[in-house]
Amino acid sequence: MSEEKDKFAQRRADAQKRKKQLQKMQNAKIKPSTRSKLNGLLIALAVILVAGVIVFFEAGFVRRLTTAMKVGDERVSSAEFDYYYSDQVISTYNTYYQYTNGQYLPFLTTQSLKKQPYTEDQTWAEFFEDEAKAKIQNVKALVSAAKAEGITLSEKGQAEVEAQMTTVAAYAKQANVSVNQYLRQAYGRGVNEKLMRQIASDVALASEYSDVIRGRLEYTDDELEAYYQSDVKETYTYVDLRYLDFTQADDKTLEDAKAEADAFLNGVTTADQYAEKALAELKARDEAKADSETAENSTEESTEKAEITDTTARTLVSWTSLKNRDENLAAWAFADERKAGDTAVIEMTDGTGCYAVYLDKTAYRQDYKTANVRNIYISVEDTEDTEAMEAAKTKAEGILDEWKAGAATEESFAALADQYSELSSEGGLQEEVTKGTDAVSDWIFDSARKAGDTAVIEEDNGYYVVYYISEGREYWKVQVGAAKRSADYTAAIDALEEQYAATSNAFGIWLRDEPF
Repeated sequence: MSEEKDKFAQRRADAQKRKKQLQKMQNAKIKPSTRSKLNGLLIALAVILVAGVIVFFEAGFVRRLTTAMKVGDERVSSAEFDYYYSDQVISTYNTYYQYTNGQYLPFLTTQSLKKQPYTEDQTWAEFFEDEAKAKIQNVKALVSAAKAEGITLSEKGQAEVEAQMTTVAAYAKQANVSVNQYLRQAYGRGVNEKLMRQIASDVALASEYSDVIRGRLEYTDDELEAYYQSDVKETYTYVDLRYLDFTQADDKTLEDAKAEADAFLNGVTTADQYAEKALAELKARDEAKADSETAENSTEESTEKAEITDTTARTLVSWTSLKNRDENLAAWAFADERKAGDTAVIEMTDGTGCYAVYLDKTAYRQDYKTANVRNIYISVEDTEDTEAMEAAKTKAEGILDEWKAGAATEESFAALADQYSELSSEGGLQEEVTKGTDAVSDWIFDSARKAGDTAVIEEDNGYYVVYYISEGREYWKVQVGAAKRSADYTAAIDALEEQYAATSNAFGIWLRDEPF
């Protein structure tokens, strides 16, 4: 029993000893030197942590690993988004610069796009983000659809991608940096050669698949007729007419204007009579205006008057365009009972005057046949240089002689076009050419033209060697087909983008760089 008491006393003593040691440690004060070392260690750890965060966010691989968007099952990294965003910014800036010769620029490159307004409700940065999102969804949806059909990039497309990468390498060499450095500087951190090649391949495949979709949009004549009647009749139906306005003035009422228009049309039964009276009326108005301005300015200075011509003859006026001019005028001109030679005084829709109208041709479609041709273009920089023009003519005639001395077929002409022409079309081919007002058009649409005809024709910009292949479709079918194809293509793309829906990751988009 005594032994057990001794053990218990010993354990209590040990416990009291440990308790005192713990209290001593808890109550102990840190020496100043020790506190300083600890503070220094904490600061160093904080600096390392901040530096690590900066390095993390600066690193390109972070942008390549971070998701900015998803289109269907396709992931779009922050770096890839950065490329599309920067490309939109740079191309917009360059377009403005080129078209205005640097006189007007859309935004400042010295200030963040996040601080520059595009509209009252949107900054330039927000605008370009939306543009990049739309572009990415379009490309990725087309790429996904192509892959789903087993369609891959053609050899020509691959060659174009390699050419693009070669150009990038040339720019990098010129800047004395690596390709990756150049891409980083141009399009943001995370954009490297591998990613650039993937983006270029995607864009090329999207373009090719886009052509596949368009190529599938072919229509029968019945389908074109139905679409014309139901959707685009107002756009592609025309009249030829003449009209002159008679408006109210301070001392002239609407009834006075109508009386003047009636008097103008009195005795007009032909287009020539209308044109003669219109010319006289326009000259009289010009003289009255000149007299009024002279009286107001009280000056005797004489100015050379511009030649007055009949500006009332209007051809190929569609219902849509005439309606935009005046609804009453359009309703009269396109009425079913209208016939060539009709005249009328039509009150303006807004009631401020009236029109004296003569109808040259009732509603019609452009039903002439288009043409299929091949041509070889020889340009002349200065067409007033007679020696240069003569040299171009000699070259053009030499090419035609070379063709005649050979197989003299369409195929041999196409080969010469590839060899000599300054136009980019393959073999100089131009299909469904429409009527124009130049010498080449006059030759093509001469009623005597037949397959295999050739000619050397002088134009304002040089010489053309032309080969006539055949007639094409009626022009109205070309117009309506293009309109229907555009509508159907848009519907097809909308369906694809609905199928391959896009979602955004705000952090991944925020992580992008500004290109300036």
